[in-house]
Amino acid sequence: MSLFHRKPLQTGGSTGIVRSLTAGLAAVTLMAAAASATADEYRPFVLAWTDGGAGVSEVADEARERLQGADFEILGEYDVTDSARVLVATSDDLLEAAASHDRAAYIAPMRVGITEVDGEVQVSYTHPVYFQHAYRVEVPLGGVAASLEEALGAEETFGHEDGMSQRDLNRYRYAFGMERFDAPYELGSRGSRAEALETLSAGLEERAGGVSEVYRVDIPGRDATLVGVAIRAADGAEEDASDRNALETVDVNARRHTAYVPYEVLVNGGDVEALHMRFRMALHFPDLSMLGSNSFIQLRNAPGAVEEALEEVTGFASSGFQWSD
Repeated sequence: MSLFHRKPLQTGGSTGIVRSLTAGLAAVTLMAAAASATADEYRPFVLAWTDGGAGVSEVADEARERLQGADFEILGEYDVTDSARVLVATSDDLLEAAASHDRAAYIAPMRVGITEVDGEVQVSYTHPVYFQHAYRVEVPLGGVAASLEEALGAEETFGHEDGMSQRDLNRYRYAFGMERFDAPYELGSRGSRAEALETLSAGLEERAGGVSEVYRVDIPGRDATLVGVAIRAADGAEEDASDRNALETVDVNARRHTAYVPYEVLVNGGDVEALHMRFRMALHFPDLSMLGSNSFIQLRNAPGAVEEALEEVTGFASSGFQWSD
């Protein structure tokens, strides 16, 4: 029998043929809709608005008021430079998502960068759905994205030329051999969360490793606390570890990624961890090249330096992990 032989349609004439065609078209339509639904592409940042007449402080005040008016809680603020500030906020919906699995706490804060670039102030924020998928959170955050759009605006998304799908983000790594979400810096362990936080708080108070606290948030229903930290050379951090060095090296395009900072330390029970810089930076800067000017290779010593700074502030010994040339 030929591979192309077909049995006659057992459908009862032209009516059956029409029904078969209609059913086939319906199936194709459903498959197309399903493909469309799964083909959504996300970028790490949303440009809310730009202001050509006000300064960073004035625009930050407006962004804070808008967030609070939309029932977001301001957790902290970070003056990265004189021309760049970050507001960190959360909401009930973000906290609910942060409690959804053991390491979902990273989704609790959303960050708003206010950056002056060539006389214009850009306001941008982390895209909640992009990071939801990157942190493998199954609680949908489309409602949070809509609330942010209404409160702050959403002129465009940016940070990745093509965007990434949910599947891409769930398993994201920059390149073969690089860390994924489930390969963090394992900074150490104490007997309990209270003990780990006590040691961390003492280190932050002393600015050990050049690291200081920007905010902290307890995760409801979880034995977990997320602490946002600033890493500053002015406070004693190695230049390779500092937030400013990272941003000045790679954050040079027209739309700025200032809301990359602050870094997070997760205290989960007695265990203390932080996302590996080779994952975290790549997630926020997925379009950066590996080699050349303003590239990852120029930060090849930064992952080890960041790990050492975080180990110092959390009270654990250094392992000195570095990029490979």
